[in-house]
Parts: sequence; structure tokens; C-alpha cells
Amino acid sequence: MEESGSALEKNVADLTVMDVYDIAAVVGQEFERIIDQYGCEALSRLMPKVVRVLEILEVMVSRSSIGPETEELRLELDKLRLERIDRLEKEKKHRKELELVEDVWRGEAQDLLTQIAQLQEENKTLLTNMSIKDPMSEEDLQRHEGMTERERQVMKKLKEVVDKQRDEIRAKDRELTLKNEDIEALQQQQSRLMKINHDLRHKISMVEAQGKALIEQKVELEASAQARVQEVSALQQEVARLRERLQGELPAQNPEEPLPQLPSPAEEALCEEESGGLDPKDPNRPRFTLQELRDVLHERNELKAKVFLLQEELAYYKSDEAEDEIVTPSPSPSPELRTRSRSSAQPESGIKRLIFTAIMPMVAAGLIPDDPTLQPIRCLMSLV
Repeated sequence: MEESGSALEKNVADLTVMDVYDIAAVVGQEFERIIDQYGCEALSRLMPKVVRVLEILEVMVSRSSIGPETEELRLELDKLRLERIDRLEKEKKHRKELELVEDVWRGEAQDLLTQIAQLQEENKTLLTNMSIKDPMSEEDLQRHEGMTERERQVMKKLKEVVDKQRDEIRAKDRELTLKNEDIEALQQQQSRLMKINHDLRHKISMVEAQGKALIEQKVELEASAQARVQEVSALQQEVARLRERLQGELPAQNPEEPLPQLPSPAEEALCEEESGGLDPKDPNRPRFTLQELRDVLHERNELKAKVFLLQEELAYYKSDEAEDEIVTPSPSPSPELRTRSRSSAQPESGIKRLIFTAIMPMVAAGLIPDDPTLQPIRCLMSLV
């Protein structure tokens, strides 16, 4: 009760699955008290709603138990993706600028080449004219020297422009190479982070599965212990009733003889402990001691845990192999099939088992008579 009270007093953000099961145990005890006082009809409508609320609380608490490291990795991965998109946009813009520069350079080079071709044609015509005419005069020589000087200046200017544009293109190529190296490094870092995130999710799923198995085992043990306590109390009541009947029958048969003193429950327990409480001729007597049975159960639980871990590792390796293969996209199933598969894959909650095992052992022990009034609770458990 102290643990359940502390679970109810906890902050909502600090609740765990164990706290939810403690709260469910407290609610089950309150249901038992109400059933003892007013019967099962008083809770026939309330119990399914309470069970549903506890199941929703269990799911929400299990969802909120994901560690902050996964959230940080996801944020960092989103940041890297945004940086990659920005770099790709910058690279596209840079390529467009290079294409524009190349187009301008090609246009200027084409203009200069056309000018050179025109000058060469003019030079040829002048040479042919000079060969036909008389020897050149001084004015013609000066004009020819001026034409050659202009051609030299044009060629020099063209060479300077070509060298300048070549240097710019080399610088742009180096910058583009550096950008590509940065992008490859970011892609490698992204793949490494994705692999780390996948491993963390796998470990978290394994821990959650182990925790659920332990919680279910704890609930079963608590329910069985409660059933044992109720059976013992029922047997004690039966022994007390038989003792009273025997004390009432003995004086009626022989009032003169002194009443034989019946052994107390402590003496009976001591005698049972000394004699083992077992008939050696009983064919149904246990063949093992309590310690041996505990050892066998402990060994069984360890083997179950090892088998579970091996199954998880096998599923993990199978999923890795399936990711390496090329999988063809399958058509998405209908919404009805998705809801049906989700409902069939949802594990049975431990709250139902806890409440059911807390009430029905009372019927088996005789504390609650097995009459038609218990039919609603059986229907209720089947509906839940």
C-alpha cells in the first residue's frame, strides 16, 4: 500500500509502468471491497472503463520512456539534412554561375576570333593588292605597319582575357572539389549517426521487452501469492468451524468425560512442519523440496531470458540482411486490414490479468459463493 500511495503521489512525467501496475493493484483491492459490500452488479459498468483508462495510461507511460539521446540524435540528423540541402543549393547556384561565365567567355572568344579572321582577310587582300601595284610608298608602308600593330594589340588582349578566364575556371573547379569533399564527409557522418540510432532503438526495444516480461511475471507471482493467502484463510476458517462443531458434539455424547484439548494452529503447523505435512503413502505428494522447486523455476527463467535474447539477435541480423537486398514496393493494405493486424498484434495487458486473478480466486476459495450473481463479472472479463 505504501508503494501504491507513492505511485499516486508521483508527478505525471515521472510515472513508470511499475507505478501503473501498482495503481491497478490498488484499484483491484477497492473493487474487492465494493463487491464484498454491494455485490458484482455495482461494478458491471464501471470496471471496463477503469480497465481501459489504466491500459491507456500504461501505453502513454511506455511511449514517454524513450531516452533523450534518441531525440538529440534525431535533431542532429535533421540539422545535417538541412545543411546538406543548403550545400546542394549553393552548388547548383555555383554551377549556374560557372555556366554563365563560360558562355560569356565563349562569346568574347568568338568575337575576337571573328575579328582576327577579318583582319587576316584584310591582310591577304592588302598583300595581293601590293603585289599587283608598284612598290609601296612610304605612306603605304606606314599604313601596313599600323595594321600589324593593331593586330598585335588585339591578339595580346585576347590572350590576356583567355588567361584570366582560365584562372577563374581553375579556382571555381578547386572550390567545387572542396564542396564535394565536405558533402561526402557529411554523408558519411549521417550514415554513421543513422547506424548508431538504429542500434540504440534495437537496444531500447530489447530492454522494453525484458521489462514487460518481468512485469508480467511479477503480476502473475503476486496474483498466485494472493490466491494462496486466500486459500489459507479459507482453510483456517474451515478448521475453526470443524473445531467448533467437534466441541459441540463431544459434550453431547459424553458429558462426564473431560473435553480433549484440541491442538492450537501453531501446534498443528509445528507438527506439519516436523512431519513434513505429507502422507508417505499419498501418490499425489510432491517429490521435490521447496528449495529444489525454486532452483528449477529460477533456472527456467534464466533459460527463457537467454532464448529471448537469442531470438532478438536473430531478428536483428535478419532485418540487416533484408535491408541489403532490393525489396520491391508492395501495395499498401486496406485500412481494415491495418486495424485488424494492429489489434491482433497488440499484447494483452497485465491489468486484466491482475484484476481477474484478484477476484476469481476468492470464488475458488469459497469466500464468495459461486451463484448466478457472478455471471456478470465473467461476462465483464470476457468483454474486457
